[in-house]
Amino acid sequence: MSIVTSAGLSSVLDEVVGALGMESFYQEAFMMPNIYSVRQSNRRRERSASVAGLTLWTAKNPNQSVAEDSLIQQFEKTYTHTPLGKKIPVERELIDDEEFGLLQDIGQQIGATAAQTMETDAVSPFNDAFAGATHQAEDGLSICNTAHKNVDGGNSQSNSKTLALSAANVDTLRIAHRKITNHRGDKMSLRPRLLVVPVELDATAYEIVKSVGKPGTANNDLNFYNGVFDSITWDFLTGTKAWFMLDPAVMKRNMLWYQRVGVEIFGDGDLFAGTRTLGGYMRYSLGCKDWRGIMGSNPA
Repeated sequence: MSIVTSAGLSSVLDEVVGALGMESFYQEAFMMPNIYSVRQSNRRRERSASVAGLTLWTAKNPNQSVAEDSLIQQFEKTYTHTPLGKKIPVERELIDDEEFGLLQDIGQQIGATAAQTMETDAVSPFNDAFAGATHQAEDGLSICNTAHKNVDGGNSQSNSKTLALSAANVDTLRIAHRKITNHRGDKMSLRPRLLVVPVELDATAYEIVKSVGKPGTANNDLNFYNGVFDSITWDFLTGTKAWFMLDPAVMKRNMLWYQRVGVEIFGDGDLFAGTRTLGGYMRYSLGCKDWRGIMGSNPA
């Protein structure tokens, strides 16, 4: 009676590598779902558009129709899904000898690097927020810019500062963020609640957000930001001084991640030809629609 081994039944190998890869993928510390609205897609690309906000409601006179409002289209944005993959050729003899320690490590690394690739892509709009070399808001300007405008060129506004992270500057950004208006110039009731910082500013952000007393002073004044703000340290931010203030609700509506194909981990090839390829595939797109949920500061 013949005995089925991993050398003779390649699907067993694929099961082991695939299971370990997916387990490793989900064990990574994902920041992306906290920042983006993750949506499924079954098309080659996705498109979004924005309209100017409606005006305030008006009084309705007896026996008369209510006053009509109009929608003013603003900008359009296209999200084209990018396919990504990874493959590693494995020789027949390695499988013959059942070097599962190494094969397990390969599976784990495939899953971990898939997650790290997604995180690197997810953070890229923030790393590029002030330059706009690759990622722009729907108006074609950098996500954090001092001259955001409407389609008609009106309502110029800024969500970009050059202040270092401190308690006083958090207050400056908070006030500036809350004064941003919609496409029509009306108030939006923005509620900035989240600081996003690099590792280098982790301790500073924690002190500002979590201190019971007033941070940076000997006073016993209550810390206004304790319970108002939360902070996230994103390891993949490349700037050491730049930091961001977010309105989570508005940001989630406008930082979009379209998952066209989820992570797949598989094997392919012919063991009798001498090799088998282990690897994975995924496909997605991402970007920023409207910039109003984000206020950034990039000190020199």
